[in-house]
Amino acid sequence: MQVENRVALVTAAGGHTGSVIAHVLAEGGASVALQVRKSNPSVDRLANELKTLTEVRVIEGTIDHQECALDVVRRVTEELGPVEILVNNAGGMRTGAFESLQPEDLEFTLDANLRTSWWCAQAVVPAMVERGFGRIVNVTSIGATGSSRNANYAVSKAATDGLTRTLALEFGRHGITVNSVVPGLIANEKLNALEPTTLARLVSPSPMGRAVESIDVANAVRFLASEEARFITGQRLHVSAGIYRTVAGMDTSGV
Repeated sequence: MQVENRVALVTAAGGHTGSVIAHVLAEGGASVALQVRKSNPSVDRLANELKTLTEVRVIEGTIDHQECALDVVRRVTEELGPVEILVNNAGGMRTGAFESLQPEDLEFTLDANLRTSWWCAQAVVPAMVERGFGRIVNVTSIGATGSSRNANYAVSKAATDGLTRTLALEFGRHGITVNSVVPGLIANEKLNALEPTTLARLVSPSPMGRAVESIDVANAVRFLASEEARFITGQRLHVSAGIYRTVAGMDTSGV
């Protein structure tokens, strides 16, 4: 999965999945920009670790507004070069019964899951078109097919999948591929701390009966960013331990 000598921007790189994605791309030889709202000791440790593998920059700043995303991409370009691989990993969730969700809940999830991807893609596309090469990988969710007590999240992730397909159509002729990686439940500290019966219920729609790991998501991202995936575009690559049907969706009750 060749990504050597490419410049990659990973959004929300301070989270567990984002940091693993950054690590996998760095291992593949890409220079990596770590976008975070604000640096902290764990981000500093990640950056120092990755510097043993490749060139790394920590880029502080938000990306949920057009001007902010443009500024982040500008700084990456100045320090590492034009962004050739964009991984839209940023996201957020506010759960609740549909009738209880407030306008601010919808705006929060649209900002976190759709607008970050929209603005970052818009910021990197001109240079990708100019160079005739680009990889955009949006990390969406199985929740896009339905997410109980989480309608705002489902809508925002489904919209991001729509953005994936649309950008693939618009920019394929310029050598730019655009794909979604679609995780199911990802194992993390919060999930693993649940009562065993609650955890078992949440993973029960999976034929494999388990949550996926961040490394599985990261490997899928690296594949779609690689030379080997040059003719794969507009696709939704499920990394969900087999959950794929709309009727399964994602039940966030108890999370």
